[in-house]
Amino acid sequence: MAMVEINWNPTRRELRQFGLLCLAIFGGMAAYGYLQGGSGLGTRLLAGAAVVGGTLGVLAPQALRPIFVGWLIAAFPIGWTVSHLLLGIIFFCVLTPIGLLLRVLGHDAMQRSVDHDAETYWIPHEQAEVKRYFRQF
Repeated sequence: MAMVEINWNPTRRELRQFGLLCLAIFGGMAAYGYLQGGSGLGTRLLAGAAVVGGTLGVLAPQALRPIFVGWLIAAFPIGWTVSHLLLGIIFFCVLTPIGLLLRVLGHDAMQRSVDHDAETYWIPHEQAEVKRYFRQF
């Protein structure tokens, strides 16, 4: 199971959303560049990308499919790396110290202990009513 998947066959709706997102993001970046006093080539390219992406997204979303898929392919390694790094950081920086602290304090959440005189380690519990399974909350 992949944490990050590439959508090879996006729907028209997804492509339209992608086009409008291009319009918003690139248009916002172009507006910010223009407001900062820059009317150079970068600002014009961003404005052009916004107009082309927004127009294609509304009028011909299927024309954006290669750009959309290419964008996802380019972003895949970033997503894979970030997701694995975050999982590793959470495990080693959060869960491992908690486990070590509990071990140092002698706490065992599973109540594991060796009792050579015990016939079984079964812990008795009261039987639940069958009706309770249909009312879980």
